[in-house]
Amino acid sequence: MSAEKLSLIQPLIDHLLARGDIHEWRTSLADHGVLSLEETMALDEMACRAAFKVMKTTQLMYATTRELLDELEKQHVTWSVNLQDDFQQGAICY
Repeated sequence: MSAEKLSLIQPLIDHLLARGDIHEWRTSLADHGVLSLEETMALDEMACRAAFKVMKTTQLMYATTRELLDELEKQHVTWSVNLQDDFQQGAICY
């Protein structure tokens, strides 16, 4: 997996975890066949969060770049980009 793709996946995963809740994670894990709903109910919040994070990371690693970009847009994920001084002026002018 390329570093560029991983740099897109990480902010998306962080965003999903920040806005999600344990009920959403449990449902998603059960819907994707990772665990049964009963098994997810036995997990504490940290374990459920970790299982959801692994599941989504694995799914996104196998997604195409276009699918990944579409998901970022769908989830309204934003992040700042730090440009070197050399490029800031050009970006501002553009």
